[in-house]
Amino acid sequence: MIKPQESWAVVAISRPGRDQVRRFLGLRPMTVWLPERLASSNLPAEVVHYYDTPLSHWMGEVFHDYLHWIWVMPVSLATRLVAPVIRDKHTDPSVTVVDDSGRYAVCLLSCHLGGGNDITRDVAQILQAVPVLTTASETLGIPILEFIGREWNWQVENPWAIARIGRMLSEGESIGVVQESGTPEWRYREAFSPVYDKWDNVPPKKLQDIRGWLWITHHRISFPKSIQDSPVLIYRPKVLSLGIGFSRNATYADLQELVFKVLEENLLSPHSVERIVTIDVKEGDEELERLAAHNAWRVQYVSPGDLNRVELNQYPFNPKVFETTGAYRVAEPAAILGARGGPLLVHKCKSDRVTVAVALKIPPRNEKGVKTTGLA
Repeated sequence: MIKPQESWAVVAISRPGRDQVRRFLGLRPMTVWLPERLASSNLPAEVVHYYDTPLSHWMGEVFHDYLHWIWVMPVSLATRLVAPVIRDKHTDPSVTVVDDSGRYAVCLLSCHLGGGNDITRDVAQILQAVPVLTTASETLGIPILEFIGREWNWQVENPWAIARIGRMLSEGESIGVVQESGTPEWRYREAFSPVYDKWDNVPPKKLQDIRGWLWITHHRISFPKSIQDSPVLIYRPKVLSLGIGFSRNATYADLQELVFKVLEENLLSPHSVERIVTIDVKEGDEELERLAAHNAWRVQYVSPGDLNRVELNQYPFNPKVFETTGAYRVAEPAAILGARGGPLLVHKCKSDRVTVAVALKIPPRNEKGVKTTGLA
């Protein structure tokens, strides 16, 4: 029975374990699995299912059908069951193990990325049990690197560096941070001090002493020579807005070629592009929509009036563009509008059929001039 990936499931293998299930069914909707010999339970019939094959065989079939599991059984048995079916930390469901007496709730698998630690806490609270959380973030109080920027949709460009930086944190080594873009109000920021706004502002002695770095940037890779042997974990905030103008006969290849040429020549990462912005007469253009979908970028359409209200240097405009669209210019004001008023990083670049400009979205400031959340 295949379940949607947002669903939860609980499995108990004994009568005392079945009794524990009744206590936390109210946590949220979940499917209950029991062996057929426990079919006489008084659990709600609509949520209970039964398996009639050996537990290890059955678990191999259904393990990845759910996002979160609660297993009421000994941890030793749970360990043997989970070992043959795990794949990787990005796709495995979380597993919380509860003993038959309800005294302990143990996060066994996917405790970070899968949310297992939080679920284990909730289960323990309902049962008045002891939560057992053994991840370094819990025991040592170190940041969960995968969670940095997650609420802002930041992308980790080189996840293979997470293990090395995480080990350094757990061993008490100093980790530096250079943040060139994106909101400053990201989770765990207070654990790193100071946070430099560019490499040039890092004191030379710090570059020598700090052996690992977090780099939050929209720029392509370019490290100072003094840290080239140090691990650098790169986060990509979604802060770039591409303003695009194009003719009716422009193809997907035309759009893709110029966009990536502009990004590459200006040392900008495509992983930091949040959106494409163009004039609303292009709404529904299949070539543009294909470009956006292929790269997982948003598309924003704006009116000629909005484009014309963006203040730019008053250089001559193309009368044909105005006659056709009602806008004096498209690419540059579109990029600025997509960046919510942020500055142009790249003025318009042209090919035969396409024009591209790039702007940078800046986090807003409150009345006291302190950066606030929500826009980067």
